[in-house]
Amino acid sequence: MSGRNVTATLVSTILRFVVLAVIVVFVFRMATVAYNFGYRVFAEPPVSEGTGLDISVAITDDMSLMDIAKLLENQGLINDAKLFYVQEKVSEYKDMVKPGMYTLNTSMTAEEMLAIMGADSEEATESAIDGNSDSASDMMAEDSTTETTE
Repeated sequence: MSGRNVTATLVSTILRFVVLAVIVVFVFRMATVAYNFGYRVFAEPPVSEGTGLDISVAITDDMSLMDIAKLLENQGLINDAKLFYVQEKVSEYKDMVKPGMYTLNTSMTAEEMLAIMGADSEEATESAIDGNSDSASDMMAEDSTTETTE
């Protein structure tokens, strides 16, 4: 083997090793970012602790979920609009955010905000359509006070 072939083989091997190392570092960092984002979806703390600050927001019919998330982020109610978007998609309030005027607090979690903005459940809406004046919370209160007979 000539010196030129040995040098070419050595350079090729080093280059492959460097490329492999860069790929491994990239995959590790992306996995760490993905894990941290996934963790935050379920464990993101509120913006502030204690009593917080009440902020009124208006949600309109023409706003998408991302528009709502950006509004909440701009108002200082959440830290990350994309995170809020995912939190809504995996919560029990998925696609339940209703237009209206809401007073939210910086000490609320995303789940608590979604509960307020999506409080008008399907059952309550159906009850109102049927002409029943009982709200969903009244129906739940009645259910919890009724005794079961064995």
